[in-house]
Amino acid sequence: MRWLSRWLLGGLILAAGACTAPAAPPAPPASGAPTAAAPAPRPTASPEPRQIDVPVAAISAQDAPLWLGVDQGMFARYGLTVQLIDMAPATASQALSSGGAPVGMTGGSGVTAWLGGARNLVFVAGLINRALFKVVARPEIARFDDLRGRTVGGTTAGSAATTAMQEMLRRNGLEPGRDVSMVYLRDNPGLFTGLTSGAVYAAAMGSPWPERLEAQGGHVLVDLKKVGLEMITLNVTSTREQLASDPDVVRRFLMGYVDAMQAARDNPDQAIDAILRGTRGEDRGEAAESYEVYRDVWNPWPSAPAIATLLKNLDLPDASTVDPNALIDDSILRDLEASGWLAEHYRP
Repeated sequence: MRWLSRWLLGGLILAAGACTAPAAPPAPPASGAPTAAAPAPRPTASPEPRQIDVPVAAISAQDAPLWLGVDQGMFARYGLTVQLIDMAPATASQALSSGGAPVGMTGGSGVTAWLGGARNLVFVAGLINRALFKVVARPEIARFDDLRGRTVGGTTAGSAATTAMQEMLRRNGLEPGRDVSMVYLRDNPGLFTGLTSGAVYAAAMGSPWPERLEAQGGHVLVDLKKVGLEMITLNVTSTREQLASDPDVVRRFLMGYVDAMQAARDNPDQAIDAILRGTRGEDRGEAAESYEVYRDVWNPWPSAPAIATLLKNLDLPDASTVDPNALIDDSILRDLEASGWLAEHYRP
């Protein structure tokens, strides 16, 4: 599996920054209208596949289509050799915004970066647009009120997992920063280590990490899948510069990605194998349970309402007044839909 450590993309980020002077980010189109992608014929696999690095901001079973697509050569069908690189959410957004990667997977961190000035970032396709985290706690924590005066964990400020944790605290009468402290531990593996070591007492995590904590005596305080909270967690992200200068590589990636998403739905055993490899797990039953959590909610379309939920929960200037459509450019997906290709390769 082409799955690399986060530090390998650092050189790409630095190189991108060194080779190009920072440019003022382009203004988003009026009323959130998508950037027009240059018309292009359907790509076919080239004799020498082009290698691209794809930063991924969260490691959980939700990423199964990506891992399966690499394992089964679905991106190679369209002339790409894809290297998936797990990164801290904020670093993944920086890599994309700086031009260090043409496409990647971000969620809340992409929204936060956009609000911070990286207005070139856009969501070009979806993956998960519902909060499917579980808020899990150490064995001594039986209910939310037991967290009062203690420390809880988040990945990075503004990430979907962090925002979900903050939302659930508030719904249960606890104000982050006043009633509980929050520390950021980068990613799900970091949160899991923090919980097992006692550095934090609760966190919102994606499957299979909550199940692993439960196996060690932890408690699920709330399953957000049952809450029905629509919120962006991870989507395919690119930049307006990339779509203007080289939309074909994004198109090729999305075609392999859609094929992989459908294959993950149609082939449970292969998807479960991919989850085990991607999460470095050994418990097939756990991986199968995680697969069922995500199978029916994988969606190639980005969602403005899901972005809006996150914006409303961010304590950042102007976040609540931003039009979520300004963060979306799904023109390539719509082109694939208009050509009939999408209907041939994806069944909602």
